Amino acid sequence: MTNHFQVSRTLVRRLEELGIPPVSVLHQANLPPRLFEQSKICVTTEEMFSLYDAIYEISGDPGIGLKLGSEERIERYDPIAIAAVYARSFRDALDRMARYKRLTCPEEIRIAERGDECAVQFMWLLAETTEPSTLIDICFAWVVTVGRRGIGRDIKPLRVEFQRP
Repeated sequence: MTNHFQVSRTLVRRLEELGIPPVSVLHQANLPPRLFEQSKICVTTEEMFSLYDAIYEISGDPGIGLKLGSEERIERYDPIAIAAVYARSFRDALDRMARYKRLTCPEEIRIAERGDECAVQFMWLLAETTEPSTLIDICFAWVVTVGRRGIGRDIKPLRVEFQRP
């Protein structure tokens, strides 16, 4: 596990497509103005939380996390999403996502099965504060979107239990 997250270039592209100026987001988050110009965009947990708080503040859209996490264009998927799409089952896809996160960043995806249900929880291992709602929404939308793409049909969660600050 590393102590940094790598920010996808797709995030910058999606912000621009949604009319959210990336430079304004960086300014609001108190991050370096040229952060998105780096060849490898790495941030700490707290910087990432600031980034997603800033995205919400600049957009003013309570649904921005769901929009950002629902990328339908497979050519924009990162390697873990592509590996998950080609998994044998949705459960196998979740296992691949969880294994990748354990190896590459200070995040853990916990998967718990109860009968016919599968609960997915994202844990920020080095967090000193509560994760931003926008990030919770992105994670939820990302799992559902990748799952839908992988199984080739709609996934309808039985229920959603968010724990919001």
